[in-house]
Amino acid sequence: FVLHRVCAKLREWKEKGYPLYPISVNLSRRHMVQPYMARHLAAIVDAYGVDRSLIEFEITETIAYENQAYMIFVLNDLKRKGFRISMDDFGTGYSSFGLLREMPLDTLKIDKSFIDLITGQDARKSLIILRHIISMARDLGINCIAEGAEDYNQILVLKELGCETVQGYYYSKPIPADEFFEKYIKE
Repeated sequence: FVLHRVCAKLREWKEKGYPLYPISVNLSRRHMVQPYMARHLAAIVDAYGVDRSLIEFEITETIAYENQAYMIFVLNDLKRKGFRISMDDFGTGYSSFGLLREMPLDTLKIDKSFIDLITGQDARKSLIILRHIISMARDLGINCIAEGAEDYNQILVLKELGCETVQGYYYSKPIPADEFFEKYIKE
């Protein structure tokens, strides 16, 4: 359902000549175990005439540990089909470095729980962990997004640590697609 809605909106904006940006769609455990899932998802996107690179499929660390070999197979299949892959809530699950080596990730989304702790009294350990996550992602060629930034001080610290992208309530609460377009995209 969500993928259909995302593709319909991208097609609408494409037909109007608006600029297009990648949109993330979550994949659940249930999706990951369906046979021919990558082919099915590609067929949905293709039916709308949307460039596959505009769709980024998001998984969480906990999904990655159900059946690692199969999950990596599916993610590689999605990647070969031209989709982008991201890991959401990084740092809250198992965070296996071996798994990071095997997964075809484009983006690593650092969980908000790390961001919440970077400007407080006990920030030292969180800052060390964040610095290394950001550095590791950069060295692996993976885009790094810090989730959940709520104030300007967090933004400054994340910039200082070298984080390329930050999302959170500091910039905007979740809003409907049309409101997003009117507020941020439309000229």
